[in-house]
Amino acid sequence: MVRKQYWIKFFITVVLIILPVTAMGLIAGFKHEEVKFKNMLSSMVMVLLFQYLLGDPIRFAIQSIDEAFWPPPIYIPPRMKEPDTINRVDFLKQRLASQRRNLVISSRYRNWAVNEKYVLIAQDLLIYCKYFLCLMIMVLMSRDETHYHNTRSIQSLFWNNHTDYYGLKEVYFLNQLYDFIESTLVVAFNANLSRFGGPGWVHAEQTVMLGVIRLRQVRVEDTKVGWTEPQFSDMYYMPDWQLPYRRLHYADKYWRIYEPWIPITISFEFLDWLLMNFDHVGYLHRYPELIGYVSLLARSVPNNLKILDYLIEYHWLSLNTSAVFIDFTLYNVDVNLFSICTLRVEKTPFGPVVPQVDVDSWKLLEETDQMSYTKLASLSIYLVVLIQYAQMVVLKMWYEPNLLKDVWNILDILIILLNVVVIVMVRMREALVNNMLVKVAGTSKMEFIDFRRPSRLYEMSIVMVGFLICLTTLRLWRVLQFSSVFMIFTRSLYLAWTGVANTAMVIFVFLMGYCLAVVTINGNNSEHFVGLVKAVVMCMCFAFGFSSSVRPSELFHGGRVLGMILYAILAFVLAVLLINFLASLINHFFIVSRAIRDAQPTSGINFLQFLRVEYPTLFGCFRKLPCCRGLYVRNKRTVAENVKRKLDAIDASRAMRRRKLWGYREQREKMSPEWENLKYRDRGEKLIKVGKLLSDQLSLLEIFLFDDVDKDLLHDEDGNDEVEPRRKGKWWQRSKSKSNYRVEVQESETREAEV
Repeated sequence: MVRKQYWIKFFITVVLIILPVTAMGLIAGFKHEEVKFKNMLSSMVMVLLFQYLLGDPIRFAIQSIDEAFWPPPIYIPPRMKEPDTINRVDFLKQRLASQRRNLVISSRYRNWAVNEKYVLIAQDLLIYCKYFLCLMIMVLMSRDETHYHNTRSIQSLFWNNHTDYYGLKEVYFLNQLYDFIESTLVVAFNANLSRFGGPGWVHAEQTVMLGVIRLRQVRVEDTKVGWTEPQFSDMYYMPDWQLPYRRLHYADKYWRIYEPWIPITISFEFLDWLLMNFDHVGYLHRYPELIGYVSLLARSVPNNLKILDYLIEYHWLSLNTSAVFIDFTLYNVDVNLFSICTLRVEKTPFGPVVPQVDVDSWKLLEETDQMSYTKLASLSIYLVVLIQYAQMVVLKMWYEPNLLKDVWNILDILIILLNVVVIVMVRMREALVNNMLVKVAGTSKMEFIDFRRPSRLYEMSIVMVGFLICLTTLRLWRVLQFSSVFMIFTRSLYLAWTGVANTAMVIFVFLMGYCLAVVTINGNNSEHFVGLVKAVVMCMCFAFGFSSSVRPSELFHGGRVLGMILYAILAFVLAVLLINFLASLINHFFIVSRAIRDAQPTSGINFLQFLRVEYPTLFGCFRKLPCCRGLYVRNKRTVAENVKRKLDAIDASRAMRRRKLWGYREQREKMSPEWENLKYRDRGEKLIKVGKLLSDQLSLLEIFLFDDVDKDLLHDEDGNDEVEPRRKGKWWQRSKSKSNYRVEVQESETREAEV
């Protein structure tokens, strides 16, 4: 009753706060802009999170230091007088509620080890389900299909032929690259005037180029092809690749005519070494990103043509050129997408080139004012749930450090650390993009703006989110351990790991030998067996049913008979025999695990029964819903007939279910004396509890009907005093007068009997 009063006061206070604020906002006439309002909301959330994460711990630390060094005097509260009035009806109602809850508790509910296990699972389920649901919502809301369509359209525009220019796939030789640059990257991006006042793209005026185009070529020191990886050059040259190199005093002040012959390794910052130190995986070699010779184009068409003529005249592309990379960044204003484009041309030892178009579309400008209210609300809820999840893990590790040995707790810590890493990466990316935009505002026409650094951070954060989803899904295994299916699967993995590992080792050895033989015989003539790794992947895909891409004729390059034998080995031995043997082995261990589970005693309760007893209020609320209430239909029968018919139907369905699912287990339980003894004891306890419940109900009914309290009602069944009657008020006076009347009647009856 007191708790209900507190809730009533709380709701009244909230309503009194919300109504004036709403009235002020609607009647006063002021209205914030949407961007400003979102910034205000985000600032409020950040302040609350800062107070919860840093302010409260600092305040508690200061208070604890103050209490430790300057302890306050001990406060002894005065003794309160015992209440002279106790409401008998409230006491009986409270005891009736507790007895109704105890009515469902039997001997099976007194397995404390199982109960503690279910308590931990319930706590994990309460915290982890909220976190898992919020994470899935955040991941789904962060996905944008415009990334895919933008990437595919730009790849098609640079790869295929069009009316105004031709695509990169038509570049067959290295000397055609200059014509492609002129028509596709110079003229096409200055074909019309965009709505922003600058040169626009021929296909879309809302797409602009940020900065200038960078041409980077990777050169080899020796043009001979050998078994080892090529050594890429990092020497200093004069124009036309002349040696010896001379540094002139005016080289940094005038035209950058010496930069195409100077390696770029000296111009990188620490962030470049941290984010851009990777290799491009080409068709022939792996090309490092932080080496090569760079030439920058300009913004206008005449300047670009002069630069191209200069490069052609001094033979910038020569026999030592191994690969050429064309890097630039596009920005689509309508969809707020940055497109980081890298066009690659690899020169083969045979003369022709192998082109490749790589486009990455990212939404790097995603500030708070550009998010929707739904996304802001989901992000705030996710941060709150993440803090609760981290608090639960930290408190558990703080009070019980030995739990660090558990794999699931280590997984919880990894999940929290991955969240922190993702948040740090996002903040670093936003700071880096802001600095880049400042650079865009004040840049010159001859400067390359490298947006690949924030894009690399964006890509790394996406990879970390993928690992986070993987770990949270694995953590879901621990939460679902109350299910018998997951218990059987866990026991099967524990029993089968040695046999499965040995079988997988045998399959791996056989697969490696087979792939080596196939690559040696058919590798020079088949696309699917050109390398060992590709052959292993193709054989595994074929073994799992993806057989449409492999034709038998691809294995006939060593002879038709040998090819048929190799295809038969691939189709029957690998795809049927070994894979089915592995599946049969796992199935055998599943059967063994199920037999072990069935052999164990089943006197315990399941997780749903535990929740029904542990949280009866929640289940009671669900039963009170209109959709869960059953409507009574008489069907021309009496109430007793309907009740009997319903109970018979319930017993029949339970018996049918037991015969289907637990037939032999039920027979074993009936034959077991322990099980019979347990059922007998539970039946006796239930009868005793029902008797106490009926006794209290009769006492309560007597109070309601006769407004009376006997002395017998003031004692429990053991003869102990429970409560004292109310000594003040009309109720006590009426009870006292009636009791005196009974005493007088009894005395008169005894006198008459004596006479």
